Amino acid sequence: MTTPNLMADKLDAEYREAAAKLHVLEAEAEARKAKTDMQEIAGLRTAGDRVQRKLTDMKRQVSANLDAARREVETELHELEAGIKRVGERFAEWDAARERGFHARLDEAEARLKVWNARADQWKVEVGIKGHDELAKLQERIALAKARLAEWRRARHDRKAQEALEMAARHFDEAFDAASKRYQK
Repeated sequence: MTTPNLMADKLDAEYREAAAKLHVLEAEAEARKAKTDMQEIAGLRTAGDRVQRKLTDMKRQVSANLDAARREVETELHELEAGIKRVGERFAEWDAARERGFHARLDEAEARLKVWNARADQWKVEVGIKGHDELAKLQERIALAKARLAEWRRARHDRKAQEALEMAARHFDEAFDAASKRYQK
């Protein structure tokens, strides 16, 4: 038989894990500036506070009421975990619209890269300067982003492929923005 303290400690540990996951989701939603998700996470934060209050109350209960309090805390905790999982799954997936947008941006970058390379070649001939590192970097980032997108397509549910794709997308955006500032006129 589980003692009341061990049972409370177990539920408390589960709550702390859920609260940590919720904190991560909250940071991701803030980074994405996703207001709808932030509102849902605020609701989950309220549910988490409710679980914490019930857990504290359960620790104070006498043994006669302990089973009912434990069941209530477990129910609230499972609902909280299900909500966290639901929001987390949305963050982990690249939806079709985001994928199409990423493809469009890659296509635009490749087209602009051709124009900028032509301008850079003209400029090199006219001025005699050979450096256009930003264009080479952009070309490399486009190739890397395409490779990561292909890896992600093969293993859509692989967390490492998702993280690699997101990192490649971030590096691509930085290189594209830097080249745009310099060569777009």
